[in-house]
Amino acid sequence: GHLLSLEATLSAAVGARAHSNQKSDRRSAGHQRADHLGRVLAAVQKLAVGVVNGTENISDGVAAALSSLEEQANIILNETAIQSAENQWEVNRAHDDLDDCDNLTVVENASHVAEDHGTCRSSQVELLHAKTTACDTYEVEMQGLDPPDCAASFPADPQDSDLPVMLTCVQQTAAWWLETNATTTRLAAACDQASNAHKDKKLACDTAQTVYEAAFCGYRTRLTSACSLYELCRADGSTKVQTVTSAVSDAEQALKAEYVAAYHIRCFVRVFSASPEQQQTILNECLSLDVSTIHLNIDYPTGSAGIGCDTTPVDVYPCQELWLKEMYSSQSWYAFAPNTTCTPCEVPTPMPTPVPTPMPTPVPTPMPT
Repeated sequence: GHLLSLEATLSAAVGARAHSNQKSDRRSAGHQRADHLGRVLAAVQKLAVGVVNGTENISDGVAAALSSLEEQANIILNETAIQSAENQWEVNRAHDDLDDCDNLTVVENASHVAEDHGTCRSSQVELLHAKTTACDTYEVEMQGLDPPDCAASFPADPQDSDLPVMLTCVQQTAAWWLETNATTTRLAAACDQASNAHKDKKLACDTAQTVYEAAFCGYRTRLTSACSLYELCRADGSTKVQTVTSAVSDAEQALKAEYVAAYHIRCFVRVFSASPEQQQTILNECLSLDVSTIHLNIDYPTGSAGIGCDTTPVDVYPCQELWLKEMYSSQSWYAFAPNTTCTPCEVPTPMPTPVPTPMPTPVPTPMPT
């Protein structure tokens, strides 16, 4: 009856393992199951020694119970390997989740927008030089106009004798005006075209500057938020790793104890089904049995320190004096294409502090008269 009770205890332990839905439940119950198996093992070993020594006899009922006991032990041997694999997966997942915190630091910066703005300002400088050249050429041409000398000596009251000379002068002057008109019109158009191109480029670069400043402000917001989330992720992840490692390490020892006990139980049960000539040999094998549990070893990865999250790239941001110097006035294009008015980053509106609701003043109850 005592053996049957122990067999029922072993069966209950296996059933509890099979019906548990939570890995944490199975881990926490590991030592309790190991204790149960230890008691079963002690009883089975004692019975085996008694049978070999001739002080115990096995009835048909006990033989049936022992057969079931061996079956239950085999189930436990298989289940410990499954549980160990699940525990290893839990450890790996906790470390993977911690490592995944590094992904939070991947934030797109505003460098490409800065390059677009710088390239635009450089083009603005080139167009300014082109405008200066074109308009200076036009101005020099206009300042150097020199009509034929005869045009300055036209008589105020010409005589008939003056008319042939005057006609010759008109013909000479007409040719000069035609050539001069063509040249000055072409130079004026070139100056206007260069001026408009420079004006349009300046407007485009001023817009690019505003886009750049807004992009950097957005980058600053994203990076500071990402770094805050990163620190929270690392703290939570590290706590999870420690918790899982502690629980799995404890469960690892319990699983190994279960495995060793079940392995010995299965060995001692063989004594009862062996011939009398073989029982002593099998008993001696069981008593000296060294059970390897290396397959139940858990690999605990070395926790990574994380790549960290650096907010120094956004310590200086749009419209600060240092920003204006680093991003604009120190650039090679600044002397000929200075920046327009800077657009500062928006300051986040703080959440209003809730005003506590005052407790109502109790109205005293008048004493009865």
